[in-house]
Amino acid sequence: MNQTIINAIQERLLLTFDYKGKTRVVEPHTYGVQHNGNESLSAWQLSGGSGEDFRLYILSEMTAIEPQGEPFEDERPAYQKGDGRYSKIFAEL
Repeated sequence: MNQTIINAIQERLLLTFDYKGKTRVVEPHTYGVQHNGNESLSAWQLSGGSGEDFRLYILSEMTAIEPQGEPFEDERPAYQKGDGRYSKIFAEL
């Protein structure tokens, strides 16, 4: 369990991290364990990859996870509380 991610969700702070060779900037929405056992983060990607959209990031592939001092407003329209891809949710908006 990653407390940095949990705090960022609770405080609605942007996160940056390295993932698959690129530095990502995201609005974290849901963090937990998927049914397949992967600990993962569902977040709205702002930059660092293939455009803005919801993405699922596997925690074991994320490095240099840092909260930013910049808050974000609200959840994105496509966000669903209680995301069915997770068997256990550590934190969500």
